[in-house]
Amino acid sequence: MLTIRPPARVSAILARHGRDESQMDRALHGATVRSVLEMGLPSIASFLLLTVYDLVDIFWLAKLGEAPVAAVTVFTAFQWVVSFLNQVIGSGSVTIISRRFGAGQLERTESAIKTTFVGKFLAGAISGAIGLLACRWALGFLGATPPVVELGVDYGRIQLAVLPISLASFSVYTAFRGIGRPRYGMWVSVAGAAVNLVADPLLIFGVGPFPELGIVGASIASALGFLTVTAWGCFALSLPGSPVRVRWFSGPPASLEDLRRIGKIGFPSALESLSFALFSSVLVKLVAIYGTTTVALFGMSRKVLQFGHMLIAGLGLGSGALVGQHLGAGRLERAWATMVVTVQLSTLTLLTFASVVALFADPIVALFFPDVTHRPEGMRYLRLLALGLPFVGMWAGAEQSFAGAGRTVPPLIAQTANHWLITVPLMYALGEIAGFGPSGMMLGLAIGQLIGAVIAFGMVRRGTWLVHEVAG
Repeated sequence: MLTIRPPARVSAILARHGRDESQMDRALHGATVRSVLEMGLPSIASFLLLTVYDLVDIFWLAKLGEAPVAAVTVFTAFQWVVSFLNQVIGSGSVTIISRRFGAGQLERTESAIKTTFVGKFLAGAISGAIGLLACRWALGFLGATPPVVELGVDYGRIQLAVLPISLASFSVYTAFRGIGRPRYGMWVSVAGAAVNLVADPLLIFGVGPFPELGIVGASIASALGFLTVTAWGCFALSLPGSPVRVRWFSGPPASLEDLRRIGKIGFPSALESLSFALFSSVLVKLVAIYGTTTVALFGMSRKVLQFGHMLIAGLGLGSGALVGQHLGAGRLERAWATMVVTVQLSTLTLLTFASVVALFADPIVALFFPDVTHRPEGMRYLRLLALGLPFVGMWAGAEQSFAGAGRTVPPLIAQTANHWLITVPLMYALGEIAGFGPSGMMLGLAIGQLIGAVIAFGMVRRGTWLVHEVAG
């Protein structure tokens, strides 16, 4: 069991680095819970608000029929693939910003934040250009029917054109978490979500003086939300009250060497993200065997459950920054305690969320698809996919400790092997070979998530991430 008291292997690591294990008791656990929640709750709110973008799109587009929902589902899977460079900058920047801030190096932290934004704009420009060229072919390859492909291209053109701004918006949250002020990022998220929430129905249905743009209107609304977050976030970081004031046009400049360091740390995470994106695309392709309705119901279920993912993603990213700050200050025992609390909270949170989703599956499906003919199938998919959520929580909590430490290769190897050597074969075997159809595939996904959690549990207990050194 994962407890605040470390196993013998970790105790030896702490002793070699002069850290006192005797103080790792209930008091430290309680203090760590408070610290993780102070960092994590605003990050959770930020990520939930990001999920609102997608859910609001799905909610309004479902009023137009199944095809627009399927189009967004398929395009999102493709966008995950072309945006993998985002993870190179994103993961590496968490480590560099939080460690430098923890060590009290404020000017170097400012330079790292500037470098992060420059890197995100470059990554977005490259990824967006590739995506625009490949979008139509990719959506067809993923199994979308011709009408769904056309809708997906209409939606995707705008998303890919504004990708530099969209990716930079995520760095707003990274920067505020890294300097210990996640609440700033939360309020910026509120503004972006509010813009999207208001603009979606106006632009989709042409309310009042606004044009009726359908799926294009949903894409424009999301773009306006991301633009709001990026603009306001950059302004807030430049204010005198910011713990690290970012002087965008003066002070220490963005650094090519910092970009190299960020890339070196983040590249394994980017490969992991790319692998996950390809994995998500394969899920859609497998489900597409059973038709557009199944894809739409699967997409709806994934978007609903994404709320749960964002709960622990926000918690994990907040704690990842906290781990980086503790390691930067040499507080290894607090980094261990942060990991333990994060895994415990993540697992419990998603167990609770999955239970609520399973209990209220009927009204949830009805909210998106009022047609009673889709209700039983949608409820079944939602409940089967919810089975794996607690195991996702365990994996995510463990992985963020590696990310905060800057040791990103082990999670890459473990998750890639789990997805491609275990989960995909399981899904195909239960769905097609055993003849259980889409339900069998979704059960296979849940079993794969269970196996992944066991792997993550074993990795994090070794404690090697506590003593990983990061240059710069």
